[in-house]
Amino acid sequence: MAENKFVKSSYERAFSAWFSEYEQERRHQKKRKGSRLTGFPEPPASPENIAHMLEQIGVKKALATLGVHRSTIARWLAGKAVIPRPSWLLLVLMAEGRLPGMSEDWRDFRFDGDTLCQIGTRIHYTAREIAGWPYQLEHSRALARRVVALEKEKAHLLKVGYFEAANDALIAV
Repeated sequence: MAENKFVKSSYERAFSAWFSEYEQERRHQKKRKGSRLTGFPEPPASPENIAHMLEQIGVKKALATLGVHRSTIARWLAGKAVIPRPSWLLLVLMAEGRLPGMSEDWRDFRFDGDTLCQIGTRIHYTAREIAGWPYQLEHSRALARRVVALEKEKAHLLKVGYFEAANDALIAV
């Protein structure tokens, strides 16, 4: 009996369906097949890739974060089930510490829990600090305007004032 070359395993069928969105985006951007798209991490080519990610993260942390049962992860690792796209993206985020599709400008930054850290420094920002940046910028602009106004006032006072003693604020000449 001849073996059918076109019969795919359930893993391969589910894998191809899982990345149909990836293929649609690739076609939309008119990229060649196999080219890497910005914003899409590389798909797991085999269950070994998933196992490698889980080694980096830790199975307990992955179970808690993904909210799946350990038997689900066992099925992913055995190749009996394909990891859902959101779960894979979350594993990539946890392992790399950066969002998929981030440009090279963000290469020196890493997410550590709920903070954004700059690698090799002690600089880190929480979400609340980042959300407050527009207010801090506006506050610094207001302070700069106040400094300009005070410098004008100082120049005016130095023109009209005669300051002999510390307790004589303004004496007309």
